[in-house]
Amino acid sequence: MISGAGLLLLLLLLVSLAVLATRFGRWRRPGEPPLDKGVIPWLGHALDFGKDAATFLSNMRKKHGDIFTIQAAGKFVTILLDPHSYDVVLWEPRSKLDFNQYARLLMDRMFDVKLPDYDPNEEKTMLRMTLQNQNLSSLTKAMSFNLWNILLSDPSRTSLHWKEDGLFHLCYSTMLRAGYLTLYGNEGKDYEDVSGQAKDRANSLEIYNEFYKLDQLLMKAARSILSAGEKKTFDSIKRDLWKLLSVKRLDCRANRSVWLDSYKQHLVDLGVDEEMQTKAMLLQLWSTQSNAGPAVFWLLFFLLKHPSAMAAVEGEVQTIFGSRKQTIGQVHGISQEKLDNTPIFNSVLNETLRLTAAPFISREVLQDMLLTLPDCREYHLRKGDRLCLFPYVSPQMDPEIYEEPEKFKYNRFLNADCTEKTDFYKGGRKLKYYTMPWGAGINVCIGKFHAVNSIKLCVFLLLRYFDLELKHPDTKIPGFDKERYGFGMLQPETDIVVRYKLKDQ
Repeated sequence: MISGAGLLLLLLLLVSLAVLATRFGRWRRPGEPPLDKGVIPWLGHALDFGKDAATFLSNMRKKHGDIFTIQAAGKFVTILLDPHSYDVVLWEPRSKLDFNQYARLLMDRMFDVKLPDYDPNEEKTMLRMTLQNQNLSSLTKAMSFNLWNILLSDPSRTSLHWKEDGLFHLCYSTMLRAGYLTLYGNEGKDYEDVSGQAKDRANSLEIYNEFYKLDQLLMKAARSILSAGEKKTFDSIKRDLWKLLSVKRLDCRANRSVWLDSYKQHLVDLGVDEEMQTKAMLLQLWSTQSNAGPAVFWLLFFLLKHPSAMAAVEGEVQTIFGSRKQTIGQVHGISQEKLDNTPIFNSVLNETLRLTAAPFISREVLQDMLLTLPDCREYHLRKGDRLCLFPYVSPQMDPEIYEEPEKFKYNRFLNADCTEKTDFYKGGRKLKYYTMPWGAGINVCIGKFHAVNSIKLCVFLLLRYFDLELKHPDTKIPGFDKERYGFGMLQPETDIVVRYKLKDQ
């Protein structure tokens, strides 16, 4: 016979189970995508998803098809992997599918940034022209000067003797330092002043060293899984960077970009105080500079591993630069027309990004809605869920679209007449989105043209003025740091040692 105390405990247990079932016991309703909650209550598939999103979602796709809903840490996320259907999501009204909530969440978790009435789409519209058209020419010229300073004015690099370095460190540091100087300004106005160049190298190196330490913890911060010790270190690094990027310090810099001044005015218009403006400047340093360096790393590594691709790109570099004996002014006067006229390099870049760019495109579902796909399939989505596209799995690594998708083929995006190849198919239908490293729709990267110019300039300068080779020619392609799936360019698990020296002039 159960005692009164035993009955009370049993009743409390039943109530607790009922509450858990109500809170976490979700079931698939008619018309909804296949639901896979995993075996662990609430947590669901969070561990597998975070450990290796590409492999996990590829396996889920084989199990459920190209649309399904998973549970991950209490959140229900619908994954859509049919590139023919991406437009339905990309252009759905913001009253139904919205990016703002997720963007604000990450801004706060990673950078302590809270902006009143923040609208990322409005911000992009306001800043787009500061990175394009007439302003693009000024940015390209500034980037060229700053790359020259980092690569070719630094005595530690301009040696005729072989020097060893990690290729990732070389590329990431060079691109972030030059990119920071281009957008955030220089110590002095005269690019060719030797004293100013030295100050710029010192300042940008300090920024990079602190930023790189922060970058090692950012993915954990985004997922709220920092240990107590890591959180203390993370906060300390951010404070150091806030001092270096304070708006008072930035206001004193010369050659500030139109982008920087426009962004600061945007923050002022939002009513943001000086402290939060400084925090936003660190957010933007990551947003604008965290992907170009890894892109240059992968591109150069693929070229070093594929001599035929390297020879083809070096042929284009030769046509752009001509004689090796050029003045600094001639190098910085490379026209946009010349930068655009690089079909082989463009294919190499597209192939590199196809293999290594892996952003999520996420939307919060703001109301119960019906998602109608182009093939007339219809799925009900629930308010409060998240809808996510992962172009890395499809189209970029889809064997139906790309033959041997895991392999680097430098001419994959070239037609026989050396024009850009844009015809790719799935299910017998031509794809609008056959690779999506820059996003698409209203969330397409507004800095794409500046980023492409910057990547080209860095690679062209390295190939034109340096002998560069792998220390160990049989080095295998490094694995990916899998925790970076969903956040842009992937980074290697380990760096690759290269040897380089200034070419004989």
